Amino acid sequence: MAGKSESFLKLYGYDLLLGSIAAFYVFAAPYTKVEESFNVQAMHDILFHRHHLEKYDHFDFPGVVPRTFIGAFFVSILASPVVAAMSFAHLPKIYSLYVVRLVLGCITLFTLRFLREQIRKKFGYQVEAFFVILTASQFHMLFYCTRPLPNVFAFCLVNLAYGFLLKGSFYATLRCLVCCATTPPGNMISTYASFILTCSIIPIFAKRLFLQSYSDVIFYCFLLHSACNYCWYGVQTLLKQIY
Repeated sequence: MAGKSESFLKLYGYDLLLGSIAAFYVFAAPYTKVEESFNVQAMHDILFHRHHLEKYDHFDFPGVVPRTFIGAFFVSILASPVVAAMSFAHLPKIYSLYVVRLVLGCITLFTLRFLREQIRKKFGYQVEAFFVILTASQFHMLFYCTRPLPNVFAFCLVNLAYGFLLKGSFYATLRCLVCCATTPPGNMISTYASFILTCSIIPIFAKRLFLQSYSDVIFYCFLLHSACNYCWYGVQTLLKQIY
């Protein structure tokens, strides 16, 4: 029995350490700030309104730029059985917020585990241990790994990309990075899979065509020249390099 517990801790001890710290932050600070509210509201609508799209919050409060539902959609699918059981038991909705944040934390830590395993295979057990100590001792990553920011969804793909890079799977690395640039922020289209995924989900929840959904981005970035002066300069530089 002792041997089984030792082998379990050897396999999953680091995951339990990082997961317990992340879970502590979830229960210590369950509420979200403005940037997280987009995905929190999206997950609420998907879980509680389901196919009744006319009840979705973003039609009444659309914001400046449409957000993609892709990250919120996948987290909601994984959290839906537990949230459905809680709804059946008439528990307060705050518990559903705990669930979706814990699910997102599990996804993030799963990708971090994949990266950690590749670090161990490439550099050894000591480097893996220092990696875990650094991750556990600094506040930022474990606090934000459960918070539904677009950058957190992208962070999961970046972890996979670095893991595949250390593994030597360069095409898998490229796929993760392209998906990271395409899916969570929804700013560019680079692969057929991401194009189909983005074009399929956004029109369903936004109730308008894909290009119409991004007309606000074009107007806000290029016609108003708001925070996107840097973006415009980058486009000009790229065009100069091409032509």
